Amino acid sequence: MLAPDARAVLLDQLRPPIGYRLDAAVATTFTLDLAAALVPPLAFAAIELRGTPDPVTALEAVRSCADRVDVFCQAGQIAVPAQASDLMAFLEPMVHEVRRPRPGHLFHPKIWVLRYTCDGEAPRHRLLCVTRNLTREHSWDAVVRLDGAVTGGPKAANRPLAQLLRALPWLAITSLPDARVDRVMALADEVRHVVWERPDCVDEISFHVFGVTGVRPAPDFTGYRHLVVAPFLNDAGLDTVAPDSPNAAVVSRVDDLDRLSPDSAVRITSYVVSAVAGLDDPSGSDDPADQQILAGLHAKLYVAERNRRAHVFIGSANATDAAFGGNVEILVELVGGATKLGVGTFLADDAPFRAILEEYDTSGGAEPDAADEAQRVLDDIVRDLACISYTATVNISDDDYRVAVSTQAALPIPAGYDATAELLTRAGEARQLTPNEPADAHYVGVPLADVTPFVVLRVRSWEGLRRGTVVRAVLVNDPAGRLDEVLARQVDTPEKFLRFLALLLGLANPALLLNGRRHGDRARNSRTGVAPGVFELVLRALADRPDALADLDRLVRRLQATDTGRRVLPDGFDTLWPTVVEAHRRLKELRLR
Repeated sequence: MLAPDARAVLLDQLRPPIGYRLDAAVATTFTLDLAAALVPPLAFAAIELRGTPDPVTALEAVRSCADRVDVFCQAGQIAVPAQASDLMAFLEPMVHEVRRPRPGHLFHPKIWVLRYTCDGEAPRHRLLCVTRNLTREHSWDAVVRLDGAVTGGPKAANRPLAQLLRALPWLAITSLPDARVDRVMALADEVRHVVWERPDCVDEISFHVFGVTGVRPAPDFTGYRHLVVAPFLNDAGLDTVAPDSPNAAVVSRVDDLDRLSPDSAVRITSYVVSAVAGLDDPSGSDDPADQQILAGLHAKLYVAERNRRAHVFIGSANATDAAFGGNVEILVELVGGATKLGVGTFLADDAPFRAILEEYDTSGGAEPDAADEAQRVLDDIVRDLACISYTATVNISDDDYRVAVSTQAALPIPAGYDATAELLTRAGEARQLTPNEPADAHYVGVPLADVTPFVVLRVRSWEGLRRGTVVRAVLVNDPAGRLDEVLARQVDTPEKFLRFLALLLGLANPALLLNGRRHGDRARNSRTGVAPGVFELVLRALADRPDALADLDRLVRRLQATDTGRRVLPDGFDTLWPTVVEAHRRLKELRLR
């Protein structure tokens, strides 16, 4: 268990089974990194990730699955990217910010629930319960992956998981479109009926969901031997996950171990992750950009042994009173024999997990750090600001656009702090926000491709602490063709156009088209003037993927509107494309008869 060389890469865990394709996905996370959110679509499109993906490849992967993926995160926890990418525009419909369940508590679950389909086969379902957020951090984490299929009637054990899914649309700050709500609800209904394939050594699987109305979690942590793995813990949380344990093994961070009370510290054996523990990413790549060293602890795992059985809990909940007393959290419970899943499998001298730990002696009683408390206050202010509904209203101004960001509610900016707002796509154009007044920030001369509902809020304390987040405003008067303009800005060379064409129309190896173009006139089709493969690919798409041609037509028309864009189109494409559009129109008429 938790062998440090048994690495599970999220990209691989999300890939559809062979022959299947993604039909629906719902993810929850506390913190969201927009750059990291671009990675899962590569898995759904079965694209290999080595270093930074080609922007056109990533763009088409995100664009093609945006209507099937919903990601829910805590408002105020979308990290401000170091550099905004055009690709993030295609994440807009997928991202849903969630309000806090109650003051002082958080939306904190971390799961992926997925449905895959295959022609002629029954759908497959997958659950990933992870301990990490959807970010690019490289810390020690844990994941439970369960695969299954709908079988028979509803299963009582699945009810908490289904209830969590059902609650998500109603926790969101901005209402989801009906189609997205219906898909989440349908997935929740199906999950009730799924029989999960049990991992080796596991006899029972249960789900414990906290902080959701109508769900009463009752995990039993009692036992005669305990292991607690959590980066954050306090006395009340330790009493919950290791009740009455005279010598619980606890793996955490130095600061949290030292802040336990002396009474708690004396009854545990404490460990920390070794500062020199870390392994290269097993991808086999020689590129240093591909290699990741794990550092720090983010896994949450609890083991309780009783009656020669081990109960292993893995999920999002830290060992704190907030996690079990108000946060929205989830734990998956795996039950099996103590010799297979018990504390010894983690901490025996020859256990792989033990190899990355070192004992840490603490007597507890350390006072809270004043800087940590100041940061916590600042974080709460940012979350309160992010829980307000923002509107971004667009109006045309000459050849550019004007964007007005506003709220109906007054902004709760306390004395001693100031706040600004800027468009994610227009870094540095910050507007000051007035405390206790509604937001009213205006941005002029915004190019069409820079119009965005993503707004960056930054808060600064007068002592110099700073914190920023991204919020997704409701976009009013969204200009027609905005995402097509973003697409055109990325597809800015003939080679990129051919790569996008190949990906859009389903060619498995885009290099075939690119190689044809590099061979020059000798590679041209005598009838169309375009490289061999382009003509055939478009003809096949007319029969098999006509809807994709409509997407391509919007891009072609946008490129044809400017001299720069026309130079992006491959030689001969202007001659070919009107014929394709007319053929597409006639075929559509025939299908409607």
